Amino acid sequence: MLRRLRLVDFKSFADEAVELAPLTLLVGANASGKSNCLDALRFLAETGESIVEILDGEQRPGAGPNAWQGLRGGSNEASRIGAESFVIESTWDIPELPDTDISRPISAMHRIRCRTAPRPTWEEEGIYSDDARALLVARAIVQGEGGARRIEWTSLTGSDETANGHDHSILWTILGSVGPGHPRVITSEVADAALALSAGFNRIVELEIHPARMRGYGKTNRAEMDFNGRNFSGALWALCRDPEQKRSLVDWLTEVVAPEIADLDFIHVPELGDVMAMLVERDGKRVSVRSLSDGTLRFLGMLVALRTAAPGSVVLVEEIDGGLHPARLHVLVEFLEALARERRIQIIATTHSPVMLQAVSRSTLRSAVVFGRVAEHEGTIMRRLGDLPRFEQTLERTGIDELFATGWLEMAL
Repeated sequence: MLRRLRLVDFKSFADEAVELAPLTLLVGANASGKSNCLDALRFLAETGESIVEILDGEQRPGAGPNAWQGLRGGSNEASRIGAESFVIESTWDIPELPDTDISRPISAMHRIRCRTAPRPTWEEEGIYSDDARALLVARAIVQGEGGARRIEWTSLTGSDETANGHDHSILWTILGSVGPGHPRVITSEVADAALALSAGFNRIVELEIHPARMRGYGKTNRAEMDFNGRNFSGALWALCRDPEQKRSLVDWLTEVVAPEIADLDFIHVPELGDVMAMLVERDGKRVSVRSLSDGTLRFLGMLVALRTAAPGSVVLVEEIDGGLHPARLHVLVEFLEALARERRIQIIATTHSPVMLQAVSRSTLRSAVVFGRVAEHEGTIMRRLGDLPRFEQTLERTGIDELFATGWLEMAL
């Protein structure tokens, strides 16, 4: 789980840090910095690529239409106005990794500094223990103006140098997937921390449901749905092979869809391995996914995506309440809190809905993060609601919906 995030000169942030919860809702006015915060996590998710590719997208020949397009604004707008570099610092709690030699939970901090001018490049990166003790720090050293780059490594065991510096994260150098061999300063403690951090980064996924991609046939030989909604019917088919899972999905749907749902069924073409989901209403009427509203499909997509996401996933969602009737938002909240608790999935999502904030538990509400701009403060501010001055006392007198609607949250910054 991602426990803490700090951003220095990244996009609209000067120097801000915040603690994150299993379910963290990001709130604030339009253009207040919520999506910029998610961009920092998108950056971490792509750290296997070069800094140029992370910021500006895949430039290699033959990159297809689904290739990574880079962060919004690219390298030109990755650093805060007036700055030429940025820092992203993240602290992770990673449980044991069954497919590796790590059989114990690891807590570690990762810090990376990237320069964006005159060109995007990796500049410095460090791996730290949970108490901020430096395990390994690597810096790019340039020999002369425009000269060759080398990496200078420093750890508790001493220092070392590696020729032919590169523009990838050192995590992948340590794990042996990119760049030169392991410097002698890489200890087993460093290697374990790098493996845990890379596992955290690899588990960051973005849920961006496109209802149009859910309306076609799925494949029975694929148990997963893409995070954009493709192969929805195939993933739902796989889930419904388990009667208990199927009953649970029907129960959640009954709470959201106006006509009461009695069952889930499928049009199955065995010869082709194709399948299309059907909702069966209480009166026996069958409705295919082709006829469902965008809002219903978005909710169904979230049900399936979060039910099938790997435990430990960090799922990013923009406008998580989009298309869902306000009277049904409590169902979405119950589902999200249950999944975060039962499947160890972390969900970080933006919302503009005061109704959603009303529906969450008190602990989730205190952990929600508000974003805003203040005239006398440089850059975007982000604070947990529970850390705002007099938040608890004011909440007792006034509901969260009024605090949200009147702008009290932003003023409290």
